[in-house]
Amino acid sequence: MPEQIDPFKLPFDEAIAYFKQKQILPSLAWDDFADAASDYAFTLSQVTSAELLNDVYNHVLSGLENGDSYGEFKKGFDRAIDKAGWNPANRPWRTQLIFNQNLRQAYQAGRYKQMSDPEVLKLRGFWQYIHRDSRVPRPHHLALDGKIYPADSPFWQTCYPINGFGCRCSVVSLSQRDLDREGLTVDEPPQEQVTVVDKVTLVRKSVPAINGKPIGEPGFSTIPGGSDPKQRQVILEQAMAKLPPQLQEQVKAALEK
Repeated sequence: MPEQIDPFKLPFDEAIAYFKQKQILPSLAWDDFADAASDYAFTLSQVTSAELLNDVYNHVLSGLENGDSYGEFKKGFDRAIDKAGWNPANRPWRTQLIFNQNLRQAYQAGRYKQMSDPEVLKLRGFWQYIHRDSRVPRPHHLALDGKIYPADSPFWQTCYPINGFGCRCSVVSLSQRDLDREGLTVDEPPQEQVTVVDKVTLVRKSVPAINGKPIGEPGFSTIPGGSDPKQRQVILEQAMAKLPPQLQEQVKAALEK
């Protein structure tokens, strides 16, 4: 199996570029800018302070650019939220989630950009789902460990990791030679479907599921970095339209900076 890359140890240009394209935006809930909008928005649930958002954004960016450990991030994060007078519930858990979730999303977006390059796809046209260790594995993610599907399978459009909060799943690309050498076979994607609501468009859509559980959970049913950059403004405006009027004005002001 191809060697796994640890996103916390290597600078990753594609991941850094993905994170840098995000706009710092105020929000009230985690899913205000979920699904495709998460490609272009950096938010913290229930945080509208531009100064605090900017501070935390820069600490996450330093983690990507400089390989900061979680401990280093936590020190900066604690200083930032103490200065802002914000003490979130479940603070240790929330701190770790913000760091890990943002780094993993950027890493997976970077991997997607690399693997979906047309020249790479010609040589490595199969993608393998990898379930990484977790203290509490999701059975519907664990069931996919090692499964191989063509890179152009519709499965990946809603099930490319990360597929939920705390999800550590990943994807590696394989060539036909890899399959032949390792005796691997291409699998059939799950046929079960459930309906979720897209957090940007509010459209109900069917997504692959296992035992009634959607693989790409609500808010995570798009590919990180997979949206069309030409649709950036449209995506953000669609997400913004659901917000209360006062918050909409704050978001508009942030987007105009």
